[in-house]
Amino acid sequence: MKKTVLEALSLATVLTFAAGSGLIAGCAAPQPITGPADRPSAPAATYSRAEAAPAPIVTKGPKKRVAVVKFQDRSAYGRGRLGGAIREILETELSKSGEFIMVTRGDMDLILDEQDLAKSGTIKTGTGPKSGQVLGLNAIVTGAVTQFGVKQKSATYLVGASKTQTAEATVDIKVIDATTGQIIYADSGTGVHEESSTQVLGIGGAKGYDETLEGKAFRAAVGKFIDNLIRKMASIEWSGKVAAVEGDEVTVNAGRKTGLSPGDRLRVYGEGREVIDPDTKVSLGRKPGKEKGEVVVKEFFGEDAAVCRLVSGEGVAVNDIVKLAR
Repeated sequence: MKKTVLEALSLATVLTFAAGSGLIAGCAAPQPITGPADRPSAPAATYSRAEAAPAPIVTKGPKKRVAVVKFQDRSAYGRGRLGGAIREILETELSKSGEFIMVTRGDMDLILDEQDLAKSGTIKTGTGPKSGQVLGLNAIVTGAVTQFGVKQKSATYLVGASKTQTAEATVDIKVIDATTGQIIYADSGTGVHEESSTQVLGIGGAKGYDETLEGKAFRAAVGKFIDNLIRKMASIEWSGKVAAVEGDEVTVNAGRKTGLSPGDRLRVYGEGREVIDPDTKVSLGRKPGKEKGEVVVKEFFGEDAAVCRLVSGEGVAVNDIVKLAR
């Protein structure tokens, strides 16, 4: 047994020396596994926020309510299944930032299918912002996987073989202001992840297709724009809604979880009139409504709601908009 081990070690040493001296010649046979990525892949890179050295993210006002809706999969590779992976990654990254209140996927799936909403008469075609307003959203994140591919490069030697798999993904993203329906931010990121395996005398890691390549390539792609995405959404002006009115007591759909504090003063505005583009017939959003008055936060209740006292103005009604008084 000891002799066998020594012989194997000696052979490995000789092979290493021979390979370094150019005595063993190999032949490379690149073979794409599948996917539309025809152009040469960029060198593998691991994204690091420390390397990017982004400017500090400054939150303006209370936390915004954000939802990541369905991402389209436009890649030939994924056959429609890759959009869900990007959605999960973005939800995780935005939640980890601590800057937003993420609306759950279950809530979104119930009401944000615009086709079904339009068919049922809940909203009109072309008035997407209304679906977001149902949940009091401040921003909607959506987009598409526009390209994904995996390439395999293999090489065989006298007594060994190596294989490298490279996954490359491109993700397009856009952020929509849920109140106006306007696109306020758009970006794209391409990520690459590479993994290799080597066998000598049949000993070593023989790897088939690794599905974790997808997630790692997607995370690298998201890493290209996530800090800019967070910074842009954090700069959106916060707004909430009036949920109930009883005399001079006004309840709003934001509380301690949102980041309000007792004594905060909120200005109340009417919903404003929706404006339709005369050429495209698409909603341009709502014009700012008339200011109605001001309320001050008294106390909190429930998961995220606040009772306020009307200190000035009149005519405050349910669905009116509230913003921080400056």
